[in-house]
Amino acid sequence: MGNRLSGNRRQDIPRSASAYTFQRVWSRTSRRRRSVNSLTDPYLASRTTWPVPRTEAIFLPEYTVNPRSGEKEYKVLHQINKGAYGEVLKVQRQSDKKFFAMKVMSKQEIIRNDAVKQCKDEACIQRMVGHHAFIVQIHKTWQNKVHLHIVMDYATHGDLYTLWLLEGAFSEAAVQLYIAELALVVDFLHNAGIVFRDLKMENILLDQDGHIRLTDFGLAKWLKRGTRTNTICGTLQYMAPEILHEDPYYHAIDWWSLGIIMFTLLTGSYPVKGAPNHHLMCSKVFHMEYSLPTSCSPEANELVTQLLCKDALDRLQSLKALKQLSFMKSLSFEQLQKRRLQPKNFLKRKLPATLARRTKNGKKFIYDKQSTELNIENFDWLRVTAL
Repeated sequence: MGNRLSGNRRQDIPRSASAYTFQRVWSRTSRRRRSVNSLTDPYLASRTTWPVPRTEAIFLPEYTVNPRSGEKEYKVLHQINKGAYGEVLKVQRQSDKKFFAMKVMSKQEIIRNDAVKQCKDEACIQRMVGHHAFIVQIHKTWQNKVHLHIVMDYATHGDLYTLWLLEGAFSEAAVQLYIAELALVVDFLHNAGIVFRDLKMENILLDQDGHIRLTDFGLAKWLKRGTRTNTICGTLQYMAPEILHEDPYYHAIDWWSLGIIMFTLLTGSYPVKGAPNHHLMCSKVFHMEYSLPTSCSPEANELVTQLLCKDALDRLQSLKALKQLSFMKSLSFEQLQKRRLQPKNFLKRKLPATLARRTKNGKKFIYDKQSTELNIENFDWLRVTAL
């Protein structure tokens, strides 16, 4: 037969192969399918064929292994904020002198708190939705032996919470723009199958024109329309009643948080004071009547009432329904989406600049700590991959 095989499997045999290679019967073992693969176990997708420490492999592929080159690319200027797993720094890219914000998180704290999947989802989700006009864009992520790094857009004028502390009660014109921009973001995320779960003023950054930039997707979760989840998370004063009551919830919780923000901006104070735990907060929320003072317009009160409806099924939870209300009818959402309406023109004072945060050790940041190894007691690979 020369170089031809019998039957329908006719093909040329490379010089490096023999006829027996193609004619031999494969063993049963080689045809046996594995019950667990990268499609059923997301952590298998991060495994590599070369030796990689476990504390690096569990953060792949969202955080590439880049021990020093990424750190050399950016010059650290000062600290902006501090979070549960690390801090946010203002950095400057050496190549073009452009400013960015860099989030640096401790692997040790993340693993101890079983937050591996949470940090991977944060980077994945924010990278996918960052092209939206009102969401902070991620530019680069990497890891070294002890830290995770996320480089993102730098917001020049602080956050909405700082502005609220200085401004007090906002004008209804300013509230109309801010709530409309937030509604565009919330509707966009929900249509993408994402529930944010931590919509609050501290996570809403501001640019030079006063436009919002939503950040911190640490609690964001992939959630298809029509499905529910039941994790108790978020900030107590912004939590929807169904979360506080420990009921399964869905995307409507973000619209409740939007109502809390609107109420706070219009009145200059939170509708309900904080509580030490979600049980006490639940009692306060269910006994609270959410109604704006008479100094606010009936149109604004109508929108707040529909957003802060305790029954999630009756709550306003779509951009289409929001546009039809009297409070938003005069607003051009098309112009707003193109960023042609500037909220700063409706504020009482100038936008505050993003300030450097002083640390106890002067200019010492966790970014400066050069640790050669990451030692975690009782580290269990199986427990982490089961998240």
